Amino acid sequence: MGIAAAILPESVPTWVRQTMVAGAVVGGVLGATLLERWFTLHDRRQEAADRKAHDRLASQQLGVRPPGDEDAPGRLLSPVRDGDQQIVRFVGREGVLQRLVDWCADGYEPGKRSLRVQLVTGSGGVGKTRLAQELQAMMRTAHGWECRNLRTGVEAEAMQVLRRAHPEAPVLFVVDYAENRSDGVAELLRQANSDPGTVRVLLLARRGGRWWSDLCQEPDVGAVLGTYDPIELSERVVPHDADGGRLAEQQRIVDVAVQDFAAYLDKRPVPVTLPDVVPGARMLDLLSIALVQVLRTDNGLSGSAVPRHTHANVSMQAVFDELLRHEARSWTRSAHEAGIPTDAPTLRTLVAAACLLGAESQAEAEALVQRVAPLCPPGTRLDARSAARWLREQYPPTDGLPEGSDGPVLVGDPGWVGSLHPDRLAEHLVVSMLMGTDATDATRAMVSSERRVNLLRDLKEDQAVRAMIVLTRAASDPSRSQNYGPTATSALQSPDYDAARVPRAGHLDPRRSDDVAQLALDLVHGIDVSWSTVTAVHEQLPWPDPPSALHDVGHHVAELLVRAVDSDRLLEHTGRTAHAQHVLGNWTFTLGRYDTSLAAREEATRLYRKLARQRPKRYWPNLAQSLDNLGDSFAALGRNREALEACHEAVGRWRQHAHVDPDRFLPALTKSLHNLGVSYRDLGLPREALTTHREALAVRRRLAEQHDRHRAPLARSLSSIGRCHADLGAVEQAHSDYLEALEHWRRLDTETPTRYEPDLALALGDLGTTYGLLGQAEAGLAKHQEAHQIWLRLSARNPVRFEPGRARSLTNLGIAFASLSRVEQSVRAHDEALTVYRDLAYQYPSRREQSLAWSLGSFAASLASCGLDEAAEERFAEALTLFRRRYESGARSVLFVTGYRSAIDGYVALLTPAGRHDEVKELRADSARLGQFLADL
Repeated sequence: MGIAAAILPESVPTWVRQTMVAGAVVGGVLGATLLERWFTLHDRRQEAADRKAHDRLASQQLGVRPPGDEDAPGRLLSPVRDGDQQIVRFVGREGVLQRLVDWCADGYEPGKRSLRVQLVTGSGGVGKTRLAQELQAMMRTAHGWECRNLRTGVEAEAMQVLRRAHPEAPVLFVVDYAENRSDGVAELLRQANSDPGTVRVLLLARRGGRWWSDLCQEPDVGAVLGTYDPIELSERVVPHDADGGRLAEQQRIVDVAVQDFAAYLDKRPVPVTLPDVVPGARMLDLLSIALVQVLRTDNGLSGSAVPRHTHANVSMQAVFDELLRHEARSWTRSAHEAGIPTDAPTLRTLVAAACLLGAESQAEAEALVQRVAPLCPPGTRLDARSAARWLREQYPPTDGLPEGSDGPVLVGDPGWVGSLHPDRLAEHLVVSMLMGTDATDATRAMVSSERRVNLLRDLKEDQAVRAMIVLTRAASDPSRSQNYGPTATSALQSPDYDAARVPRAGHLDPRRSDDVAQLALDLVHGIDVSWSTVTAVHEQLPWPDPPSALHDVGHHVAELLVRAVDSDRLLEHTGRTAHAQHVLGNWTFTLGRYDTSLAAREEATRLYRKLARQRPKRYWPNLAQSLDNLGDSFAALGRNREALEACHEAVGRWRQHAHVDPDRFLPALTKSLHNLGVSYRDLGLPREALTTHREALAVRRRLAEQHDRHRAPLARSLSSIGRCHADLGAVEQAHSDYLEALEHWRRLDTETPTRYEPDLALALGDLGTTYGLLGQAEAGLAKHQEAHQIWLRLSARNPVRFEPGRARSLTNLGIAFASLSRVEQSVRAHDEALTVYRDLAYQYPSRREQSLAWSLGSFAASLASCGLDEAAEERFAEALTLFRRRYESGARSVLFVTGYRSAIDGYVALLTPAGRHDEVKELRADSARLGQFLADL
């Protein structure tokens, strides 16, 4: 308009020109303003879009992508893959999967605040991670949930980061190896507990234990955690279309895996037959067997080769070794391209060291290579930078999304260098490398020693913790049997097992848990004795119920913890000392060193008593727990009066606080009441014990009605009340209590296999005994036989803890066989029981002589009932010697006194016909005194 006004002819009136100029000025000003406004709004929209994209990316990067397959066979076994597509179909755990889907979806309402937490446990390779992947796929595709496998280190920020990108979406977080991330899990749950939307947190761990108990005691989230019972996955996987027993089930899984692996690798599926059941096989084991068979097949779908039927090798050590040989081919090719040495020992040691120690930065990776360099063959030149980069390229850290990816994010390895997958294969490589199984027979011990010195000494705290995690997982692996047996023998004879790799006598053996635990002990010997390091290492040891192979490791760490106490502040020094003594007492008790355990627990109690006076809110729970433990130690040493006093005080302290915060402390109170009842019964006070157990039972029934997690304590109370009724002669009432307890234990054992087996075995034994007292000998024998089979399995896994149960079941069998006049079987069972009890009594006389006396008396009575008087007399005499000694030491339980009196009466019956009247008179006086004690109950 301004230009038009300037070029108009003179004939145009002036007012027109002026109007047009004014319009031009106004339009220019308004146009500039509007244009500026448009650019400003555009920039703001772009910033908002950028922030949204950034938030989505940050949300995705809470998890990490899995490593690519390339040509490394271990990655084909990984249950975590890009997208929701897996190589092998999901088989055999459809019921558990549906249970988890219901757990997620039930009660979900958009915009409704809701937090649920579920723990899934099971040994390595049992299928926990794959189960979680299937759950995420179903919730993501069918229900539109946001699902994340949280990578290590992001737990504290996960809730906020995800909500910025998805403010209203229902969320499922999966935390793998939760037992090693308990601090992060606690913070995640605290934040999720205040989230206004729907959040589900699935925790995966190889086992529960102290970390889970501590988490359940967290004030803000403890009640949420305890709402759902942990799900324990059994090793056995049962496909719905497999009938005919364990072999058929395993064969079906292998058949499915062979077909799917062959299709993925573009090979013809080869029919594979398992020659026998693979003992203790987990899903990973069966998939590994199938993959090895497929990799052996040298044919493609386009080829003309006809697949030949093969028999699978079922030695898992051999299968993992073969997988590593396939993996090593990719090491050699990539090492050649990277310009580093390509010899197998160097590359094997490099990869194993990375799996064992990890690296958080390039500098740490180069330092790791320098550790490995002295272990290389003579003349090998290993450039630290090149080798570190090769490790990173071979096993990249999966700490972000691949460029351009918008798929779901998955779990991976934190740090600068990744790791070999799956974890059990990495653990096998680490153990084999440290034991030198790739060296010759003559040099194996030397090679192993050098590797252990170089890789298990002078570690930083994070390296020591990571190494302890790897080694304790390997030592806890159920496949590392301590008794070889036929399966292991046939494995050694297999043509697929490299004889040079099998350790000879005098060498560490990767098949044995004890030998793997020796590696962990070497690590402990080399760690820095500082409070921070020793505490961090100790936290990696499984507790309670640690595998027997790790008992010495735990005890040594506990001794280091005592040595590591150091603080300038007096109160902190006292607290650390109390904790160290508490830990030492626990591990020495586990080892059966009851005197040493008592000394440590007395010191811990003394210190916690002092701390509780100064800071009661912080330390009274420690004192109460310490008193409970002290009572256990006194009872183990037969000092029942002192055990009763400690239990009384513990109950008083728990009771004092249970009415203030019942959700947190009622379970602890009932446990302490249960211990008090046991102490009463040990002192021959069954009526007082019954009153105490009934109080605990009433609370436990109420808690069990609220939630299933309290059913196990309820069953324990029922069993204890049944024993009190049996002491008081109310056999039918005891039988009814045992039946109800057994019903609970069977249900619990079905839902969480292996966790409640000892309780189930005890309940079967109790019930079998009352069947015998009620005249139903055959029914009693059946229960004792079932209990004995359980104790056999348990004692094979943990002799220190479960051998007494096996001996008890053998004695019960001997009694049951004798009642049915099956003399030979009775003698065999009793002889075996005595062998076990004699060994136990030699090691722990104050704790086990009562049981030995009972077994001897029962054996003698059985022999006498079968007419074997001479042998019976010898057993009676030995039994009475032990009964007298323990009675004089204060043993007064009704079961003990009844057994003592029965042995006297049986011996009198044998001596009377022989005319040994003086001995008979003295014995009858003793019997009358014991009878009066029982009558006064």
